[in-house]
Amino acid sequence: MRRSFIGLLGLLLAAAACGGTPTGHPSPSPSPTAVSVLAVVQHYDTSAQGAAVALVGLDGTVTARATFQPRQSPYVGNVAVMLQNEAQVGRAGVYYADGNGVVRLLEPSGKVTVVATFPMTPVQHELWYAVSPDGSRLLAGVLTMPDVVPAEPFPTLSGTWKFDLVSATAGGASTVLQHVESAVGPDSPQGSPLKPIFPIGWTQAGPVAMVGAPLATQNLWTGGPLYTIDATGRAATRIGGDDATSAAILPTGILPAVTAQGARVTVRDSAGNVLWTPAVDGYNALSLKLSPAGDAITDGHHAVTREGPFRLPADYFAAGWVDATTVVGASNQNGVAGDLTYLSSGDSAVTIHHLGVSGAFVGVVHPVA
Repeated sequence: MRRSFIGLLGLLLAAAACGGTPTGHPSPSPSPTAVSVLAVVQHYDTSAQGAAVALVGLDGTVTARATFQPRQSPYVGNVAVMLQNEAQVGRAGVYYADGNGVVRLLEPSGKVTVVATFPMTPVQHELWYAVSPDGSRLLAGVLTMPDVVPAEPFPTLSGTWKFDLVSATAGGASTVLQHVESAVGPDSPQGSPLKPIFPIGWTQAGPVAMVGAPLATQNLWTGGPLYTIDATGRAATRIGGDDATSAAILPTGILPAVTAQGARVTVRDSAGNVLWTPAVDGYNALSLKLSPAGDAITDGHHAVTREGPFRLPADYFAAGWVDATTVVGASNQNGVAGDLTYLSSGDSAVTIHHLGVSGAFVGVVHPVA
């Protein structure tokens, strides 16, 4: 059964009850993965510096933190706009984009570097970007939406839709590979020449992007068809199979693939071969998070490894993985998220480790020795 718009938002914020009886700990405990640090995005108000990105050790220590101007969700109608996380992890630290399209790198040492600038404003813009594994190149898709005009019962849009696909070298110049303008939006039933290319990752084959994914939804959202993007900015090779859509891919080319038949999820390689089939939902592609090795996945309210189910506490939202035995998330009571915790699985129980910080988990940075 398809989920409602309210149900989709609930999936983003809360977790359904799952089996198991985890044990709580008031303070963090040592872990075999303690060499890693977690990247977290925190939103605390709508001021010019109303967001922060932080690197947090598994002992709860904040090792680095930087504030930035948050983006605003664009208005396109009475729908939920699906947005890429502002931050993503890389070998050197955590990358994050502000509301003006400036991408910076926060390193574990606390050093902040401007990596690239994709000109935009926080209002009526949407930015998706990907960083090459070595951090030397970036590719961004910037969608500019028409102005919002007050009207009843809902505001309307007036003006031109614009899309730019921009390539950049880290710390260097940017090049516009594609610029398209249209009087109607990409989701218009009339058809539109504008089909956004939204980068979502980078593999050995180069940058990978969703091509023509829906901008918003009132129900389910399964991402879009994935393609490699060539040096001219054109979609080249279909990734994950002709029947699959997604919104994520690992550097190894492994992806959570969603097929239209009941939002079924399979874990596949870039050629479309099914590696394994987890018991998770594909109603929201942004909630599908793979572990770094592709051997575990969560949709937020279910967590599954190749060895079997990973038991979550009741009212817990799983946001991602450190590895296949360690999931990160937060409890959610009446729509209010608690501080982040990580759960480590043992032979007979799942143990809760409290981090003492709040925010949205982004991923794991493994400091280079």
